[in-house]
Amino acid sequence: MKTLLLTGVGLIAIASVAVAIRPPEPPPLEHPKPPPAQIASSEGMGPLPYPATFQKRQEKKNPPQPPVLLTKIATKDAEDWTRTPNDLKGLLQWMSQEMKVNFSSNIKQFTEISTDAQRNPILYRSGYKPFRLSKAEIHNLREYLLNGGTIIFNSLVGNPDAYESARQAAREILPESTLYRVRMDHPVFHSFYEIDKVAYRPRMVKDGVAPDPYPWIDGVDLDNRTAIFISRWDFALGWESNQCDSWGYVDTDARKIGANLVSYVTAMRDAGRSVGKSVELVNADKKTAGKFRVGQIIHDGPWKTRATAFPMLLNQFHTSTGTPVSFELRDVSLTDAAIYEMPFLYMTGTTDFALSEAEIAALRRFLNNGGVLLVEAGEGRRTFDASFRQQIAKVLPGKTLAALPAGHEIFTKPLNAGVVKARPALAVQHENQIEMAPEMFGIELNGTLSVIYTPNDLSAGWENALAPYALGYESKDATALGVNVLYYAVTH
Repeated sequence: MKTLLLTGVGLIAIASVAVAIRPPEPPPLEHPKPPPAQIASSEGMGPLPYPATFQKRQEKKNPPQPPVLLTKIATKDAEDWTRTPNDLKGLLQWMSQEMKVNFSSNIKQFTEISTDAQRNPILYRSGYKPFRLSKAEIHNLREYLLNGGTIIFNSLVGNPDAYESARQAAREILPESTLYRVRMDHPVFHSFYEIDKVAYRPRMVKDGVAPDPYPWIDGVDLDNRTAIFISRWDFALGWESNQCDSWGYVDTDARKIGANLVSYVTAMRDAGRSVGKSVELVNADKKTAGKFRVGQIIHDGPWKTRATAFPMLLNQFHTSTGTPVSFELRDVSLTDAAIYEMPFLYMTGTTDFALSEAEIAALRRFLNNGGVLLVEAGEGRRTFDASFRQQIAKVLPGKTLAALPAGHEIFTKPLNAGVVKARPALAVQHENQIEMAPEMFGIELNGTLSVIYTPNDLSAGWENALAPYALGYESKDATALGVNVLYYAVTH
């Protein structure tokens, strides 16, 4: 039975997660527009509240209002955003009955949104028409997300115009981040309900537009927190039990997706606030002579999942070892000739990715020339794990990732990391075992480890971050492993 916890990091369900890995989905197809929801625009305007009146002493006081979690965005086009007037109300009432948690919602225009995410933790925009954000709205929403907020876009009645508008808005708000389809190992599908396959409304089946039995939600990440969610298919109709014949999820699955979104956001809203947000890399001056050069690999998935994690590890290396090594850190593409001037590359990610033939050839040359590659699966995501194993087999055909033995110097020099403590999410998957041997793999070339890989998360520990869903190791042990890997690279 799943347990719901309201902790310091928010609402989170703890359960053993069995992750189904599936291949990347094809890009969205062009579909004919579905009909609009059968709701008159005038029906979307609820009654205005009565003026406040003072209560007499003998009058029974109303119970306190639950905290506002969801803010629905009102736009100038009332016909667009009021088509499902009871969507949030329906979802929150259902969550109160099923999950025994109480939140409330309100309605605001973009101009009323505070960039302080504590005042409006989740912004929800639902509509079926195309739209475009103004420069001022883009700027304010970016600040809002950087302050820990979350935006959910819903494509009402599954309209492709609304969906593409939301994708464009996400690109404009966070242009530096990758927009991707969220895979089934993302915690949003396991944060309360175990969501695997979903069912669609009869109209989608009739029109033949349901692409697969998996929920279609796109995401944009800030660090390892998904800050923007975009639903390709409508869930607002299901939230308010509206039987409109249109493109969307059946009521039960729509509500489960909504409940999981709320659970994920409440658990992660403080996760971006770690001690590393203002870190500066030791010796990060413009001089490059005499430095140990480190490159973080850019790839076609979310590749910079924790911006300050690796700089913090490099700083900790000095503290832990006293080794007089100066580091230069930069982001590099594998097709950049600069990688051959670097002895060490670092790679991470949270979903599947693919290397081009040119990138595969370049990485092979780097490794054969004596370079060292450290790779970790961000958050311990299994889709990244599967992709990396597939890609490294292309880079080094005939070579196998082998588990490092317990006595390997990666676990002993200069710090003792032979036994590590698992984060709660990883411990749950190991029958609540907290202490365990670290899971590390490697490939040797010419008698030296050239590839060092862990399918579990290290960077959350390096950054000392709140990461309730990370399948990885606690900060002290993750840092020790990272320091040992750097020491190995420096001394070999």
